Amino acid sequence: MTTNLLDRAKRAAADQLKGLKPAGVFRSDRPLYVREPADNLIPGVALDDFKADLDAADGNELRDGKTRPAKFCASYSSSALAVNTCAPFKAHPDALTLAGITGFITAPTFEGKCPNGLFEANGEPSRSPNLDVLAFAGHTVVAVESKFLEPLSKKKQELSPKYLAPFLGTEDTDPVAEPEWSEMYTRVARMAVYPKEDLPYTRLDAAQLVQHYLGLKVSYPQQKRVLVYLYWEPVNAGGIDACKRHRLEVEDFARRVQGCDTTFISMSYPDLWHEWETTSTWPGMPEHLARLRARYRFAI
Repeated sequence: MTTNLLDRAKRAAADQLKGLKPAGVFRSDRPLYVREPADNLIPGVALDDFKADLDAADGNELRDGKTRPAKFCASYSSSALAVNTCAPFKAHPDALTLAGITGFITAPTFEGKCPNGLFEANGEPSRSPNLDVLAFAGHTVVAVESKFLEPLSKKKQELSPKYLAPFLGTEDTDPVAEPEWSEMYTRVARMAVYPKEDLPYTRLDAAQLVQHYLGLKVSYPQQKRVLVYLYWEPVNAGGIDACKRHRLEVEDFARRVQGCDTTFISMSYPDLWHEWETTSTWPGMPEHLARLRARYRFAI
């Protein structure tokens, strides 16, 4: 059922895009993919707006593989969703609002790296967590983790043993994490050890959020930090068990880490668009919202 739901959602995302693009931009060998990354962009967004950011990141979003097209070319690409939503604010950072946060002073960065201070067994620094969007509003750093269809499939929660020390401390060092996040680390780590228990998070990638928290905490110790979990939902989400379960898990996660000096905020893309529609004074916002909804507002 889960696989069928995800496959149905991928086809729906492709069908929505096919209604907006010429048929020739889709690959014949992989019909859910467009031929070029630029084909997956809404009007008003250009490859030059974000290419340097994605090229500098670790996800290889724009690079073709040996047997597969670039991940960004998927009609259901989460990276493309984040880019299409936020790329116009590269030129207009003062017009950006995120979860009620305003006053952005620099252009947002896509796939921003947040080094976590950890090392691999060979002594090399661990791969830095990459946040889909990283932006600065005065002294506040706002990091966005974006999800498209990912919550429609079940997640395997995994955390490397190297995370134990910063979250729980050692005999000689105190934990880097706040108590609420240390408890969340323990909660998530237990899921990998006891996978047959009644797991608290199956649709929410809680392990990834724990990793992002540490990256933010280590990279910006003197700044106010906000981690925004931004997720897409279909227009018929209320009738889909996976979407309802995902919302409950997000609410549980947010409740357990509330009151920390790293603020965790969750909101859906439709909620973000409504926020922009009701509060933004940017002249280009109505047209931008119309394009986003034409691309991403559909049922599955």
